[in-house]
Amino acid sequence: MAGEWMKPTLILSLYGFFKEMKPSESFLTPYLNSTFKNIPKKTISDEIYPISTYSYLVFLFLVLMTTDFLRYKPLVIIESLAYLATRVILVWGQGVLIMQIMQMTYGLASATEVAYYSYIYALVDREHYQKVSSYTRLAVLAGKGVGDLSGQLLLSTNTVNLLQLNYVSLASVAVSVIAACFLPKVTGSVFGTMKEEKGFERFDNEERIDDEDQTDQITSSKNIVPQTCSVRLQQYFKNIWHTFKSCYSDKKLLQWSCFWAIAMCGGLQVEDYVMNLWSALQGDEIKKAYNGAVFAAGTITSAVCVFLFSIAKVDWNSVSEVVIGCLSIVQSTMVFNMAWTSDVTIAYVMYVIFRASYAFSLTVASFQIANRLTMDGFGLVFGWNTLVAVCLQSILTLIVVDKNGLDLPESKQFVIYGCYFVLVALIFFLLPLWHVLQKSFAWMKSRSGRQKNDTSKNSTI
Repeated sequence: MAGEWMKPTLILSLYGFFKEMKPSESFLTPYLNSTFKNIPKKTISDEIYPISTYSYLVFLFLVLMTTDFLRYKPLVIIESLAYLATRVILVWGQGVLIMQIMQMTYGLASATEVAYYSYIYALVDREHYQKVSSYTRLAVLAGKGVGDLSGQLLLSTNTVNLLQLNYVSLASVAVSVIAACFLPKVTGSVFGTMKEEKGFERFDNEERIDDEDQTDQITSSKNIVPQTCSVRLQQYFKNIWHTFKSCYSDKKLLQWSCFWAIAMCGGLQVEDYVMNLWSALQGDEIKKAYNGAVFAAGTITSAVCVFLFSIAKVDWNSVSEVVIGCLSIVQSTMVFNMAWTSDVTIAYVMYVIFRASYAFSLTVASFQIANRLTMDGFGLVFGWNTLVAVCLQSILTLIVVDKNGLDLPESKQFVIYGCYFVLVALIFFLLPLWHVLQKSFAWMKSRSGRQKNDTSKNSTI
């Protein structure tokens, strides 16, 4: 039916909105440091926040190995329950160890988010992909925006305190759990791993082969039930490896995937620790905190940048590398300014500009990657790119933030992140130069070859 895609898209969009509509999210550091939890800022930065990065890495690997096999919906439900567990611990939990467990559940929720973005593609026809992509991503942006703004308004007007704000987030996430349970079951795939193989049935027992010529094959397959599970698993991982090799054999796709992962690593690190920087600049006065308004402004400007990209009539294949290089310079400049300023207002403004430029550059890279992919490889490639990004972030966190590493203060951490984006800019400014040199060497080589041929012909005459 023509409207079959609308119901699951609506439910998934509602789920995406409520799971992200968390007014307390922008004030996590002030909340943990407040009288409600009494955790020192240094402990929050060094011992609590790094746990989410490490757990994200471990859980993401497991999720990528099982998302397609479990058919998406169970992982969407796990994501909702992990977010719910995170909120429950934040409201009623006490102590550093419990907050570390909270960060582990948050890492699990972040890792399973890939199922949210992949789910709808496996459920609807290809002709609806553009619409459902827009709706589900808009739902997430709307949830974040409403959550950030409502949190700021509720605190600024003294309507609620930080603990009560977390109750609001808990209620919103609870609604998302209910919505997740009503999602339809998925039988399709976007990871390119559920392919029919001769002599084996499809993974989903509810799907049946309608071709009458294959009836005998289905009947005989029932006689090998004991080996079905192991065969399915073996074929599942075989197909993952085959799709992985076929996608990343494209050198251009590999190049853009590397950039996407590197850029995402830097962006995630800034996002994860910018509240600590603001908190250091604000001191102990919560009234000076406009985190919610700033995050909302960052979300809105990011959405505007993505929209501008969608309507820009530009040959991105020819200018993408230069654009990425320029945007990386902008990002490094903003991060350096955040590190060096003593005024939280300036840090706020720099963050909004950083967020917008980061969203635009990541969109450009995503476009370049998607342009070279079929839908079969879409989920797998972006999933593994994210895994590489989180792996890099874990290394960066261990070196710069963790108490077992350099354990740098917030301002010096952001100096390192600024240098990181300078390195990204240098790579993308040098890439076009390298391509020009390659073409020049190829032209000189071909010209030299033609001259030798002409010389040999003249000597023969």
